[in-house]
Amino acid sequence: MKNIAIGVLIVILASILIEPLVELLNLGRENIILGTALSNSARSARDRSLEYEFQRNLDAKVNEDKFAEYFSDAFEAAMNVTHTNPGESNRELEFRSNDGKYNDFTVRLDFDEETDPEREQVVTKVTMEAVSDYKFKTKYLKLAAAAGEDVDYQLKEERVLVLTITN
Repeated sequence: MKNIAIGVLIVILASILIEPLVELLNLGRENIILGTALSNSARSARDRSLEYEFQRNLDAKVNEDKFAEYFSDAFEAAMNVTHTNPGESNRELEFRSNDGKYNDFTVRLDFDEETDPEREQVVTKVTMEAVSDYKFKTKYLKLAAAAGEDVDYQLKEERVLVLTITN
């Protein structure tokens, strides 16, 4: 009987120690998924949003509206989310999860055009930042969040895309 009690105690303690580690692995995985979705969406929007008439002079000027549109289409497909504020702003995009897997995402796009002094060409730098409250997967942390404990964590990824045209 004593051995059974010790076995049950070990199982309970192991589950208490293992669940936060599983949550950390899920968190790392979701950060990777979010970062990959940002990078792929930026690549998708990169070439299709460059303004053609400036490409002849090798200037990388971006149509911000088209970039935001193509970016949001690719981000929707990558993360299984829906763009909730289309047409309102091309600087701050909001997305809602279709399957309830994520909380709402806010993606901020910052466009910065500058002239490269060496080549005298326009270079555009696009900074993308995605932020969302993390939705816990394990039972203990879901209970802690529901009880009002301060266990909030934000998924936050940032990517920078530098657009240049070379001859």
